[in-house]
Parts: sequence; structure tokens; C-alpha cells
Amino acid sequence: MIRKIIENFGLPLLLLFALIVVGALTFSIIEGRSITDSFYYMITVLTTVGFGDITPSTLLGKIHFIIVISIGLALFGYFISSLASILSEERLAKMFPGLYGYFTDGGKLKDHAIIIGWNEYAKNAYEEFSLNGVEAVIVVGDEEEAKRLNKEGIKAYAGSLDDPTTYEKLKFDEAKGVIVTFSNPTETIVTILKIRRMTQKPPIISLIFDNELRDIVHQAGANSVINIAEVGGRLLANSLIEPKATHLEIDMLSRGGLDIMEYEVKANLQEKSIEEIREDISSHILAVSREEQYVLRPSSKFKLRRGDKLILIGTSEEMEKDTERLDKKK
Repeated sequence: MIRKIIENFGLPLLLLFALIVVGALTFSIIEGRSITDSFYYMITVLTTVGFGDITPSTLLGKIHFIIVISIGLALFGYFISSLASILSEERLAKMFPGLYGYFTDGGKLKDHAIIIGWNEYAKNAYEEFSLNGVEAVIVVGDEEEAKRLNKEGIKAYAGSLDDPTTYEKLKFDEAKGVIVTFSNPTETIVTILKIRRMTQKPPIISLIFDNELRDIVHQAGANSVINIAEVGGRLLANSLIEPKATHLEIDMLSRGGLDIMEYEVKANLQEKSIEEIREDISSHILAVSREEQYVLRPSSKFKLRRGDKLILIGTSEEMEKDTERLDKKK
């Protein structure tokens, strides 16, 4: 809270302090008072206590009083009312964290996921982000819905995508990405266009139900489009044809048990071969993604480049340890 006060009110505080110092020195010179009495006089004037035991007796002293009280009350009043507002916010946030919401301190948001809309798709995406340790925020248009979600422990924000404040508060430009979860294609396209009108930085992932809409949604500004009907339909068919394999496919889509993970190759792995990498990890290297292309089951001599993506398959526990080893490998 102290940092928040300094960030927001550092300048008014500095000006107020300068006014007290300069005012006390000038009052001491004009009225012939001691520095101690002059500081005491300035504090009583600015706080409007006004005991009356020290008052200006000269014309210059009275002019000095008028100038000080005009500037000082404005600064002092602004600081006190703003400080009271911050203290109230902090107190409410501690007393009712679910009701007040997560956004008393939007400065915590970084490399997070933003989910537009609330439905079953958004709910499952939010849970998956939580399981993977990725902070996620739900954006809804209704304040009551946002309060309800916050009460349930789901970070939600009520705001309009037409309002620049929403983008500033949720730090869209610093987000890992934005997911649009609407089932209505018109609502989806309009939402993407609104986001792209405000910012070009975060990648946008959108769901669709018709492949004919894929190009339109891409043109609106989506970086990636997932056809839910296609994915769901194939899983339904495979559940009948290959039920055991399909069970594993579904398991790999969520955190826990068998999992598929993407690991970005960093500078320490530059020019390392797949054979060298395999020595340090328990999970299996399914593929390497390079410049929008996939190298499936890369050979042991395949050399990695910085920015490549390793597609790993294994248990969640194995891959968590594997990523730590890869990060530290020399």
C-alpha cells in the first residue's frame, strides 16, 4: 500500500512538503518568528485546526496566509481524500476479497491469459490455465456476474471492450494471449475487431463451429482458430472406434496424468542435438516446431535452434522436472 501511495501521490506529497518548508521560512522572515513557531503555524493552517495562538500581524503576513491557505488546502485536501479512498479499498479488499475482486492491484498482471466471455468453454479454459500455473482473467460485460465469479474464487472483471480503461487495467499488451469463447460467430468477429482496434500485441485465439468462418475470423484479427465442432466430432467417433486411445487423448488435453507440453528452446540449448537433450529428460520428444513447420520424431542428430519448440509427451510430474533440467543444462 505504501508503494501505491508513493506512485499515485508522490508529486502532491512533494509539493505539500515544499509548501510547508517554504511557507515556514517565509513566515519566519516576514513575521520575525522562530522556525519552530513558523512550522507549527503552517501545520495548524494547512490542517485547518487554527488554534489562533499564532497569527499574522503584518500586511505581508496576511497576504502570505491567503496564498498558503489557497494552495495548501487544495493539496492537503486532495491528498487526504485520496489516501482515505486507498485505505477504504484496501480494507474492503481484505474484508470481502471475493466481492471486491482481484483488481484492487492490476499491477500484478503480467504474462497472463485473458478470457472473453463466461460459458462452459471459458470455464474449462480457466481451470486448465489454473492447473498449468497460468494466471487468467475473465472479462464479462455484467458487473453482477463479475461479482458472482469473484465470490467463487474466479478472477473476473466487468468492463467494455470499447473502453480503453479495460485494456489498461487488464494490461492486454502484456498478456500471454486473449481467448474469445463466444459461440455466436457475429459476436466473435465483432469482439476480435474491437480488440484489434485497441491493440495489435496479444495473440487472439478464437473458437468456431463452422470451417467456412475460419478465414473471416482470421481476417478479423485472430491468430489461431479452433473448430470445436471438428474436434468434438472426431473425439466422439474415436470414442467408439478406439475408446482406450481416445481416453488417453482426452487425458493429454488436461493437466495431470499423461500430458503433452510445449517447451521453447532457449540460448543454452542452441546447437544441441536431440541425442544430447534426451540424456537429461524422462519424457519423450514427439516433435520439434520450427517456423510454423513440424519435424515429427526428429533424428538423434537433429540440431536445435533458439526459438524452436519441443513437443514433449509424458506425465505432468516428469515434464515439470524435465523443463527444470533443460533450463539449467549447459
